[in-house]
Amino acid sequence: MSPRSAKQFDDIRKQKKELILESALELFAENGFHATSISQIAKKAGISKGLISNYFESKNEILSEIIKVGFDSISSNWDLNSDGVLSEDEFVFFIRQSFKIMRERIEFWKLYMSLMLQPKVTESLKQNYSDEAGAIFKLFYNFIISRGSKDPESDMLAISALLKGSFITAITAPEFFPPEKLDDKIIAACFKILNN
Repeated sequence: MSPRSAKQFDDIRKQKKELILESALELFAENGFHATSISQIAKKAGISKGLISNYFESKNEILSEIIKVGFDSISSNWDLNSDGVLSEDEFVFFIRQSFKIMRERIEFWKLYMSLMLQPKVTESLKQNYSDEAGAIFKLFYNFIISRGSKDPESDMLAISALLKGSFITAITAPEFFPPEKLDDKIIAACFKILNN
């Protein structure tokens, strides 16, 4: 048997890291962040506690990585050409892509959303992503103004609530609100708000 290549070692590392993150996400969502130990994560992942320390220094670092994966997978579809201006096409693409990402990994997003409702996680999110989120909101606010909004603060609040609520609804009750049918309805509702 020939020795493993560097690529094979990288693939194994990536798989182990993903296994740890998935196991931790599930436990954090079910039991809460504080009530979950590294030992429990190791047991769920079927690996040793020591092996986890090869990938993550602490439970907080695991949490940070889970939040980053979720945040990045959605926010990376915002302002695709990175010109600092959100176009109508980019806004529509963002909504469609967000629902597509959610449909592809609905179990991940169910767990992720329940994790995001925990106070410790919310605080971590504020600390680590306030600058990035602020830049996204500024782009969004400017997009609303460019559409001729007479009350951009209210329109931004209404559209943000509509997007977040529809995402949560599609995750928690897909049998009643199929995500594949929501894209067009949510986009239409957003533009109703913007065009008033």
